[in-house]
Amino acid sequence: MSNLNDKTFELVKNKKSTWFLYFISFIESIFFPLPTDIFIIPIALINKNKILLISFMTTFFSVLGGIIGYLIGLYFFNEIGRELINYFYLQEEFDFFTSLVNEYGYIFIFVAGFTPLPYKIAAIASGFINMPILIFVLSSFFSRGLRFFIVTYFSAKIGINAEKIIRKNFLYISIFLFVFILILMWFELAQ
Repeated sequence: MSNLNDKTFELVKNKKSTWFLYFISFIESIFFPLPTDIFIIPIALINKNKILLISFMTTFFSVLGGIIGYLIGLYFFNEIGRELINYFYLQEEFDFFTSLVNEYGYIFIFVAGFTPLPYKIAAIASGFINMPILIFVLSSFFSRGLRFFIVTYFSAKIGINAEKIIRKNFLYISIFLFVFILILMWFELAQ
């Protein structure tokens, strides 16, 4: 992982590194196996005065990629979606995600967009079950934006140790958020 971090830091020194980040964010939402976070952290460290722009643009391109994933699930599941799921050995996750998206809709998209769950699978599953695209996009934009803003902000403020701190505590943040969302769902179902 250290070698990957070194190469990533070399890459982000390039003036066009933010566009590389946006491209990674886009393809990660469709098929790319590495999380955007490993690229956003060093870019935020170098561009501390642009964290809002970086967070927004990363979110925009991530959601744009999510829309492509959604369309794959909606129109090209048998031709492309199933191939992606099989390639990454994610059939069980896809079945599980599909049932959760069916049951909880936008709430699950929010969870998948924010946590380490594979957002690409949630996007394909959302299209597969024909979730309203506006709900998918809004939930994705809010959750991906929150995630990328938190990672970018803490990377810029904490510095070089941000990756270790974020990686160490991201599970706790995700669990807290998940519990918070379960409480919201409980209130919604109780009404």
